[in-house]
This record gives sequence, structure tokens and C-alpha cells, in this order.
Amino acid sequence: MCETFSEQLRDVPGTDIWLAPPFIYLPELIKEERLQKFANVGAQNVHEEVRGAFTGEVSAAMVAEAGAKFAIIGHSERRTIYLEQDTIVDRKLNSCLDANLIPVFCVGESIEQRQNGSAEKVVQHQLRALKGQLEIIQTDKLVVAYEPVWAIGTGISASPNDADEMHGKIRSYLGEEGTKLRILYGGSVNPTNAKELIDQPNIDGFLVGGASLDVNSFNDICQLVGGE
Repeated sequence: MCETFSEQLRDVPGTDIWLAPPFIYLPELIKEERLQKFANVGAQNVHEEVRGAFTGEVSAAMVAEAGAKFAIIGHSERRTIYLEQDTIVDRKLNSCLDANLIPVFCVGESIEQRQNGSAEKVVQHQLRALKGQLEIIQTDKLVVAYEPVWAIGTGISASPNDADEMHGKIRSYLGEEGTKLRILYGGSVNPTNAKELIDQPNIDGFLVGGASLDVNSFNDICQLVGGE
């Protein structure tokens, strides 16, 4: 996979390409000279503690020492499968900031929460700790990703209007700093729906899941974001 990406992934002018492989592949991608010219490499997760006896976990400081630039925290699969609460995600946020990693802070609601009308309230609750720190966090050192849980890996994407509406609500909730933040959409993004989604005014990019496993599909999405 690493070799394939380094050989086939194309530079797309005007588009930031970030790659988040499993931990064991971080060093391989980080040292790829071709990718270094146009792609940032980061981790899919970090542990919330800076140090301690946490067998099998990887701290933000370790990830940064390996040369990574960012880390994804609060991903829907971490919240649902591993039952990570908001308090854990908030601690991961602080660990990333302390290690000088850019946090990609994920939020999103379940299908039940969407259907019962509480989606906005759920997302706001997940953003509370982040909102309290925005005054001291440089907006270019933070990314927010909205990924409705019901759209992750299901092949069902939020409609462009629904996705854009929630992005707009996130910006509004976060206040003035929210207008400067990069907010990504994640949830069954593919080459077919990427163009219509990226054309929405509040969607700045994508957190690509399954489609990123196929370098050609990922390239196609990058080209669409780049406007080609």
C-alpha cells in the first residue's frame, strides 16, 4: 500500500493531501521523498495520556517524534466501537496540542440522533471543550471533521444540503474562530459524490475512508477537490 501510494498518488496544485496510515506504516510514508513534496502524514489515533503504562497504546509525543504532522481524534469508530467519551477525546486534543500535532477533531451523530432531531445538540456537546480553547489555538493548527456515524462505511452519504447545513451550524456554534476553521466532511465520500459535496459553501474538504484504500479513487477525489 505504501509503495503504491508513493508511486501513483499525484500532486494536485491547490489541494492539501493528508495521509493517515496505520501506526506501523507511518515511518515508511514519512520517509517517502516524493510524498514529502505535497502530502502530510499523520496518525489515525493517539492515546490520551502523555506517558504511562498503557500497553499497546501510542502517545501523541511518539507520533510527533516519528515525524507525523497531525492525528485524527474522536473518529466515529473510536467513539462507537471503543466507547470513547467526550472527556477522552478532549484529553486527546490537549495531548496533540502539547506535542505540536494538528488535531483532526471528529464529530457526528448516530442515525437515531439524526431521526429524533438531536443531531445538532449532539455535535455541539462534542465540540464543547474545543470551543473553550479556540481563543488560544491557531486556526491553522486545527481541523474539524463532521462525519455522521450512520454514513461511515455504509455507502450512504449525507445529502450535500444536509452536510453543508451541519457544517454551517458548526461554524456558527464555534463563533468568529469557526469562520476561519477548515471543516471536512467524512461519510462514504467517493468520486461520484465528491464534486457535489465540495461545491457546498461550508465544506472545505474530505475525511476519506474506504475510497482511500483504492489509490485511483483517492486520486480522483483529490482531483475533484482541486477543481480539475
